Amino acid sequence: MGHQIGKKKNPRRGSMQYWPLTRTDKAYHNFPNFGALENGEISGFGGYKVGMRSVVFVDSNKNSPTFKSEVMTNATIIECPPLLVCAVRCYNNKGTVGEAWAENMDKNVSRRTSFKSKNTDIDTLKSKGNSFRLLVSTQPWLINLKKTPELFEIAIGGDKDAQFNKAKELLGKQLEMSSAIKDGAFVDVSSVTKGKGFVGAVTRFGVKIYPVHASKSRRKAGNLGAESMAKVQFTVPQHGRLGFNSRVEYNKFVLKIIKDPKEANIAEGYRRYGNVSSQALVLKGSVPGSTGRLIIMRKALRPTRKSEPVKATLI
Repeated sequence: MGHQIGKKKNPRRGSMQYWPLTRTDKAYHNFPNFGALENGEISGFGGYKVGMRSVVFVDSNKNSPTFKSEVMTNATIIECPPLLVCAVRCYNNKGTVGEAWAENMDKNVSRRTSFKSKNTDIDTLKSKGNSFRLLVSTQPWLINLKKTPELFEIAIGGDKDAQFNKAKELLGKQLEMSSAIKDGAFVDVSSVTKGKGFVGAVTRFGVKIYPVHASKSRRKAGNLGAESMAKVQFTVPQHGRLGFNSRVEYNKFVLKIIKDPKEANIAEGYRRYGNVSSQALVLKGSVPGSTGRLIIMRKALRPTRKSEPVKATLI
């Protein structure tokens, strides 16, 4: 192909798994499903990406060559202020049946959504559907990040009665991170990648740059396809928009839950964010998205192994 220069066995660069590369509608993306949950269990949580740090932890994976040894790795810090349970949504086999909103909501929530004048009583929803979910709002004003929150759904485990009782108990209250995520657990993260804007084929697909005297243009594919086809195939690497796509990464290991913000802060503050002022989460490895972007987490659907807490230290 035109973008393969040199070795013929060189594989194509640039994944075709996500195609077309569409731009997502908003700066955060929720999960379509939440998997199996226990009675009254909360499916996940949400927080804001702070930055990355180096972490030293004792490896607990029995299949690892560094088992019971200290290992240094990179980790992502996610600040998780409490979530506000704004409403309870009722579902049946056909879809949404109704919503019951809490009273005396924070005025900042109205920046994201408008409240209905005729609110449905939560007790009347019990007979209409067979499942209930929580509509929660982030509270970024608690950490002086911004005033406009984000709204997303989280699920509750158990049968219909267990879901309803848990939802009625939490309606209008704050939800702490400890109620959904435990130390040493595996979580799946959903977020929106960094937006790169309009870029060329070299940055977008890794096209090899032509030699200086080879052709008039160096930073593009060698040809656009066969002459007999009379059209350009969508598989040909060309320039275009890159980034700001919704992505899900599976099995991110929770190295540590930080309850004291001073433990996560650094003297100069995190770049483009500042310091942490609430509870935080330390996830092993990197997480898609830019600084300050909402990261939604859920209980891992298919964990690779049994999880257990580890001894981790930020350096």
